[in-house]
Amino acid sequence: MRFDSFLIQALATLMLVAGLVLAGYALIQPPQSSTTYSLSIQQADKNDPGVRSSSVRYGDLSDEARIAFGHAKLHGSYHMSSKPPDSLRSHSYVIDHESVYSLTISETEHITERMANLFGGTMSAVIGAFIFVSWLDVLSGFRANE
Repeated sequence: MRFDSFLIQALATLMLVAGLVLAGYALIQPPQSSTTYSLSIQQADKNDPGVRSSSVRYGDLSDEARIAFGHAKLHGSYHMSSKPPDSLRSHSYVIDHESVYSLTISETEHITERMANLFGGTMSAVIGAFIFVSWLDVLSGFRANE
């Protein structure tokens, strides 16, 4: 076996092993939450359609909902890793004293590090195995002609 053939086999083996190690590492990691919820609020008019039918008074919110609403009111939006409280999800408006605020809850899915490592490791292992087997086939073809 020539040196360049040995080098290709060694690199393909290294890629296969590295891919399997990375995929194994990803599998032993605990699952991560891949969804982020964002609560945004805007001041609305009392006469907007739906204000009376789908609103809740600030005093009727749960403690967790009040905290989320307060953060969103101060900063314009509030990001949560868990689902928003039911009292915020089931209403579109919050009435705070004389002000009315419209609520918007958005949901964002994220690719976690675990999924990225699993995908990268699997792809590396598959490519390394393909190169390894293909180059063995090439080498066996050269030997048959010699």
